[in-house]
Amino acid sequence: MKSKHIVLLVIIAVGIAAILGTYGDASTTVSFEEAAKNPDKSFHVKTSLVKEKGIEYDAEVDPEKFVFYGKDDKGEIRRVICLKEKPFDFERAEEIKLIGHAKGSDEFVATDFQTKCPSKYENEIQDI
Repeated sequence: MKSKHIVLLVIIAVGIAAILGTYGDASTTVSFEEAAKNPDKSFHVKTSLVKEKGIEYDAEVDPEKFVFYGKDDKGEIRRVICLKEKPFDFERAEEIKLIGHAKGSDEFVATDFQTKCPSKYENEIQDI
């Protein structure tokens, strides 16, 4: 076998290993309870904002942190500490997908999140 073929096979093997490693590391969506069982591991948790409990945010003290209460699909409510800037229309979010880890049994630290807000075209569709 020529050395070019060997090098090509090694490159392909490394590529496959990298893809499998990334796939195996991918976080899954779980409940707050499941995340609390493995506090050293990162998870995705789908939540909704508990508006009655309010949002703690002071842009002058720490613009890269805000706190709110989230309710997961199983109905569990946890205090969520987000380590990112609060979006302008966060209060309107229908769904919040958190990425982070549990801190104790009653808190979740989100290093990233994604919000799903109501469509600005929602009223136009209902009017038709």
